[in-house]
Amino acid sequence: MKKWMIGVLFSVLSGFVLGGWNVSEAKAQEWQTHTANRVSVHDPSITSVIKDGKETFYIFGSHLAQAKTTDFQTWNVPFTTEYENPSNNLMLGNLKENLKESFNWAGYDDGNSKGGYAIWAPDVIWNEKYEWSNGEKGAYMYYYSTSSTWRRSCIGYAVSKTIEGPYSYGNTIVYSGFTEKDSTDGSTRNTNYQNTNVSQLIKNGKVSGFSQNWRKDNGLTYNTNYAPNAIDPALFHDQSGKLWMTYGSWSGGIFLLEIDQKTGNPIYPGKDSVKTSGQPIDRYFGVKLAGGYHQSGEGPFIVYDRSVGYYYLFETYGGLFADGGYNMRLFRSKNPDGPYVDVKGNTPLFDKDSINSDYGVKVMGNYQFEQMQTAYKAQGHNSAIISQNGQWYLAFHTRFNTGMENHEVRIHTMYMNEAGWPVATPYEYRKGESRTVASSEITGTYQFIQHGTDNGTTTLPTKTIQLTVDGKIKGAVNGTWKQTTARSGIDFVINGVTYTGILTKQNNEAANAEIVVTFSAIGNNNETIWGSKK
Repeated sequence: MKKWMIGVLFSVLSGFVLGGWNVSEAKAQEWQTHTANRVSVHDPSITSVIKDGKETFYIFGSHLAQAKTTDFQTWNVPFTTEYENPSNNLMLGNLKENLKESFNWAGYDDGNSKGGYAIWAPDVIWNEKYEWSNGEKGAYMYYYSTSSTWRRSCIGYAVSKTIEGPYSYGNTIVYSGFTEKDSTDGSTRNTNYQNTNVSQLIKNGKVSGFSQNWRKDNGLTYNTNYAPNAIDPALFHDQSGKLWMTYGSWSGGIFLLEIDQKTGNPIYPGKDSVKTSGQPIDRYFGVKLAGGYHQSGEGPFIVYDRSVGYYYLFETYGGLFADGGYNMRLFRSKNPDGPYVDVKGNTPLFDKDSINSDYGVKVMGNYQFEQMQTAYKAQGHNSAIISQNGQWYLAFHTRFNTGMENHEVRIHTMYMNEAGWPVATPYEYRKGESRTVASSEITGTYQFIQHGTDNGTTTLPTKTIQLTVDGKIKGAVNGTWKQTTARSGIDFVINGVTYTGILTKQNNEAANAEIVVTFSAIGNNNETIWGSKK
């Protein structure tokens, strides 16, 4: 599905009581904002709304940060940020009271969230089939995660009739970190599954008992080799209109559940099974898409592009710090529930001997073109959107080589190569970008970056190559290139690897910026290469 949402903003919330929060007096109003050229929204999830014929893009992120823009050049940012005013938060009202069902399990004043909140990685989607208690239909749904340890977490959702809120609590729908018996995980909280929704689902016959796959140490420990950490939800509609939620981080990997659009709750499989593709289906957690055995992999996000008929799964490997090797990976499938494969045709279902860097197209690594004042590092936990006019945009947070862990959002365009893979452009999106590159403009000297396929922690070297008129590549690497019949398409063969890519003209992010010819291509070895013409 194109993740933009065609809808009309409602002016006033109807009266209702949901999840214990009476919002009958709450009046919707647009955010009070200030403008900024840069925003720091961690784990940005992008979506959009069409209003008065104009598309506005919203990003929502961890710690209750958010921003909006119409052009990606300047942003409108709410004056209240992150956890300021937790008794009357911009999006969720009184956090401790309204989300108490989630916090009873994880996320407030406990474990790694000691002394505060840990509300992570929300995703907002328009669901036209959601049914309010008064019979009205249609809601913006704000799916969030809250966590206090690396395994005791839960996913919940809240709903609103306007994308800017306020949102009312709906339900807590997926828990992780639970145990079969009374136990603890370093805090005073009892991790027995009876304290989650799993117990009630079993009693109601919706889940066929406590799974032995979830347990370790005689039922005193949660099996993180198999089961996921319930954070990082992301929602999408498939081509038939069904609603799905992918989620997960490290631990047992990335999972997928179908969502009942009338309620916003999952349709739990109920029983364990295995798809013909070999993908396990867990009775509670859903279809397994990727990962396992506590290898890195988080922030899943799925985009359907009906122009090519593929669902594209993004996830991020490595640690989120500047020197943690954070990097985005890409897979695709013809079906919303997989199997998802990389360019090499591999499905990332790990066993104890798997190495995660062997799977997935590496979208980009740590890099710095010569004219850039700082290096970009640890780009990850991304989302992506296909805009109203069919343009792909990749949104992610990045860190830098400045010795600090500060982060900012970056937006890069993506274009489909001839092999049906969206390829990220080398520079962030700026006005003046163009796909019109004449044949006579291609040859010349380029800065050249090979992003590799590892979870590298250092800044990649920037090399120099020449594309000659006779189709040769000379300099730091040798090979051949050719322009393709596709619009601004270009292919390379380097050391026996075929790279399929696209040409663009972009702002080169220099202090005195210039528009230069660039290329980006994905190899049949899962590597991305970039070039920027000197």
